[in-house]
Amino acid sequence: MNPNYNQTITLYNCLKAAGSPDKKEHWFRHTLNSCYYKAEIVRMDNGTNAKQQNIYTVRIPASQGYKPYREWAQLANEERSRYFTMSLDDIVIHGNSKEEITGVSGQAAAQVLNRCKPDAFRVTAISDNTKIPYEKHYRLGG
Repeated sequence: MNPNYNQTITLYNCLKAAGSPDKKEHWFRHTLNSCYYKAEIVRMDNGTNAKQQNIYTVRIPASQGYKPYREWAQLANEERSRYFTMSLDDIVIHGNSKEEITGVSGQAAAQVLNRCKPDAFRVTAISDNTKIPYEKHYRLGG
């Protein structure tokens, strides 16, 4: 195991309203250990203006607990809690978060994300690197 895979993350997977029987979003929290987590501030300069931006990278070792979104979404709720998936707009929090995303005031996804920043991000990039010959992993970026 890569010695850089020493962080805990909390991954919040969203069951989209379109795939939900009640046509509402539902969030599932998964605590994953032995992950790689990197947060950095980069300077973006287009020649006219410059700004700083947080860039996040997470690598999760290949796991039997992973299911592609299409398969994961078809599971029953209690089964869905035992597996994680990866989708754009999922949320990652560095560490073992106990926050719940319920959609009610104070517990909406955006509110939880904002409370946990800068140690949290919304997933904007996904890569399944489990077909490579060594150090198979899933990569999330934001």
